[in-house]
Amino acid sequence: MTAWLAASQLALATEPVLPAATAPQDEAAAIRQHHLKRLNERLTVEPAVLESRCRYESDIATPPPLNRVALTFDDGPTAPGTDNILEVLKKYKVHATFFMIGEKAQQYPELVAKVRAAGHDVVANHSWSHPNFHDIDVARQTSEVLRTDSLAGADGPKLFRYPYGNSTCETNQLVREHGYKIVGWHIDSCDWAYDRTGAIDAREAISCGVPHQFMKDYVGHVLAAARARRGGIILMHEIHPNTLKSLDAIIAGLMADGFGFGMVTDADFQPSLR
Repeated sequence: MTAWLAASQLALATEPVLPAATAPQDEAAAIRQHHLKRLNERLTVEPAVLESRCRYESDIATPPPLNRVALTFDDGPTAPGTDNILEVLKKYKVHATFFMIGEKAQQYPELVAKVRAAGHDVVANHSWSHPNFHDIDVARQTSEVLRTDSLAGADGPKLFRYPYGNSTCETNQLVREHGYKIVGWHIDSCDWAYDRTGAIDAREAISCGVPHQFMKDYVGHVLAAARARRGGIILMHEIHPNTLKSLDAIIAGLMADGFGFGMVTDADFQPSLR
């Protein structure tokens, strides 16, 4: 644990402070920064203090339903990413939840409509512009949520996921008052940390908890993580090429391992929502 802490603190200290992400590579760098900071706080701050500050509502301690997984995709809609994901889901007759950024949904309304038309796939709120809620005031937090409120649709479930998983007590209260449930994840695919060749470097492997044998095997990492948790809500990002390139193999591998596929809206996943 000491080596892990030292490595994460060193990585955090050398990581530049980034502006709002605009491209996939910028977004990956931003996720990396927040991921390392979360690890550092988890290791150095008393759990009761973190809980009182509502810092990381997206970290799920509740065990998932046994041998059941729910796929979730953040940061869309994107072209051609959303279409590619829908094609693979249709092939395997699997459904998913798409946590969309409001300003992107406004840009691509036809992709939002395609997700809704696909069947049981759910469009959910991932804020308007994907800021870090730890760094913006309460008024901005409120705007980021409510400006994206229409994504739920008239009859759709109201689900919210924080950008980077960084939550606040004020927004926790806000979203619950507006009928939302907060959706985190049991399994972080760390698709952002694997480069275009499908490899992850040693520092990122420490951050993501990727064993050495999976440092060049993104699919193997996701399958191993699902086996270790015996199921759960899986976090992926449709803006990262490893998700688009590997989704077919991930679903096939999960099926071969005997996992069943559900939705975060299913009754057996409700204890994992907040």
